[in-house]
Amino acid sequence: MYISEEYLRKHNKRDKANVMFNTSLGAIFGVKKYADALEKVVKKRNIAVNFRHELVEVKPDTKEAVFRLLDDPAGATKTFKYEMLHVTPPMSSPALLRANKELTNEAGYLEIDKSTLQHVRFPNIFGIGDCTSLPTSKTAAAIAGQNKIVFDNLRFLMDGKKLSQKYDGYTSCPLVTGYSKCILAEFDYDGKPLETLPINQAKERMTSFFMKKELMPLLYWKLMLNGWWNGPSTIRKILHLGTGR
Repeated sequence: MYISEEYLRKHNKRDKANVMFNTSLGAIFGVKKYADALEKVVKKRNIAVNFRHELVEVKPDTKEAVFRLLDDPAGATKTFKYEMLHVTPPMSSPALLRANKELTNEAGYLEIDKSTLQHVRFPNIFGIGDCTSLPTSKTAAAIAGQNKIVFDNLRFLMDGKKLSQKYDGYTSCPLVTGYSKCILAEFDYDGKPLETLPINQAKERMTSFFMKKELMPLLYWKLMLNGWWNGPSTIRKILHLGTGR
């Protein structure tokens, strides 16, 4: 959305377009610090935002999108005309997992302890990633933070020891707001910022965009997938002189 808006401005077409963001949520982002920053961005760039609007139907023939108004007791809907529509589909776990009710919660996700990442009913099962019931954003950054927890706790379990490693819900969402700008959101289970750099990461920065575009793919493909990256916690402690988590 933000890149599209900037593209329109660069090509002198912004005044002919109505850029709109509809979400079923009650805020533009789940963590207040970054939500406040994004609110300033959309206001400055004249992007319309509609909260509590749930997409229920797309009519491609007439280029219309139908949204249910979640705060309307009667379940009313509102239809918007569009020229370009970018939709994020609802997430779900794989059908094979959803079919095994003993393993999952009511929503169909692998039901694990949010701290130890061990299954709540089957102690020999651990889980990481998007298929789990962990109440945090489903991102590669979250999985990186979970890797070491599962690795260590599996070892402890096999050695008959207490599962002492605890996952704090760390995740990261690089919020790209333009061709060269990004807000680098990092936070924990409680929605508290857990920022790696000793600067305000809620501010749009070119450095954050560079990290998203150039550094993070290297971390993912070269380090994380080869078992060499477990998140930035060590770097965070160093940059915060031992005071960061």
